[in-house]
Amino acid sequence: MKEVLELRINYDYAHLLFKADEGKNLGTSVKVVEISKEDPRYSQVPIIAEEIKKKYDRGFFFGWQIKRRYSKKELDTATLLHLKIKAVFEPTGEECGTLYDETAACEICGANRKQASPLILKKGTIPKKDIARTIGGEVVVSEKFVNAARQRNLKGLQLSPINVEKYYQLTAYTEVELSHRTVAGVDPWDFSEGSNGIEFTVSGGYPVKFEKEVYKCPKGDTIGLNLLSEPYVLNSQSIGEYDFFASKQKIGVKRGLLRPEPIYFCSPAFRKMIEEEKLSGFEFEITNIE
Repeated sequence: MKEVLELRINYDYAHLLFKADEGKNLGTSVKVVEISKEDPRYSQVPIIAEEIKKKYDRGFFFGWQIKRRYSKKELDTATLLHLKIKAVFEPTGEECGTLYDETAACEICGANRKQASPLILKKGTIPKKDIARTIGGEVVVSEKFVNAARQRNLKGLQLSPINVEKYYQLTAYTEVELSHRTVAGVDPWDFSEGSNGIEFTVSGGYPVKFEKEVYKCPKGDTIGLNLLSEPYVLNSQSIGEYDFFASKQKIGVKRGLLRPEPIYFCSPAFRKMIEEEKLSGFEFEITNIE
């Protein structure tokens, strides 16, 4: 496996760390570069970012993405895979009338609220993929996916009809526990456990308030804002018995319509179905079992 970090660098300051012909320019404001942890410049990124913030009150990078490239053999021999859902859309089910029981959620981080009604979505908003999720974490799959999963008798998938014809909500019957080796944070250099709430007034005298946010819950329900490493899970008998799982601990934050979400995992048989049936919207990485 080869791992690189893609950074969207502020073009005005890219020259402080990168060569003029390095990476790819997006217009005149962003330079996209890839850098590995072994590159000596990797550790310089947060230092330069802090200097630019202090001196100019601007950001050094606008976004980032960790990319892992596996060989076919690595994926084919994996016991458990991390299923990544590529397509994200809105509005959420909550905005469309889906009911939730917030009393069941963690009072600190907001994780684990219970859905109290069938999923309701706005027709015409679901991406034309075989799997997608709303920004609120609700996962839907196509009728083609459902038929394939039932034909192959895959276990651990809970499939519930929704108000949109030929789509179903997908949830997991079984949870697996993440180990302490799973790394999460705000970004690859920032492991903040939360943010302080702030209030200020904008032009016109309008007050703006940002609530305090919890990224790492002291009760263990949420472990960080973003997943930074491959997932590490504790071994359990269910891993050999089921084909689809959700993590017990969540990743993310309670912010408006957003909620902490589980990491999803699947068996080799699940991945084989996706490839043989040519289902779209799925991406796989390797999960480590301890």
